[in-house]
Amino acid sequence: MPNVYYQTQGTLYSEAMSYRQQFPPPPFYPRFQTPEEWNEYRQADQIEYQAIMDRNEAVFYEQYGVHMRAQEEQRAAASASAAAASQGSPLFTLSELGMEDSPNFQNFMDPPASG
Repeated sequence: MPNVYYQTQGTLYSEAMSYRQQFPPPPFYPRFQTPEEWNEYRQADQIEYQAIMDRNEAVFYEQYGVHMRAQEEQRAAASASAAAASQGSPLFTLSELGMEDSPNFQNFMDPPASG
């Protein structure tokens, strides 16, 4: 069964496989002569990885906290805005704004009643 995760016909995949053939990773055995050396390496690698993940977790919770505080501030602002809006109507009449219609003006939307 072909590898379904990668698109093996793509140029990036082909380039990566070509690079892997040209520069294979170093073998473990000559580098680590005994199982004890190998286990020490694994333990050091796991400690380094855990430190990276701990930093990532701290960054995540810091960013999450900033996001949640921003959402709470938005909710509070929306609530305050709604409370302020309920205090009075944001609509004004023309007379309140000093823009009364002249008595001679006939509003075409409100025709006079014919008798």
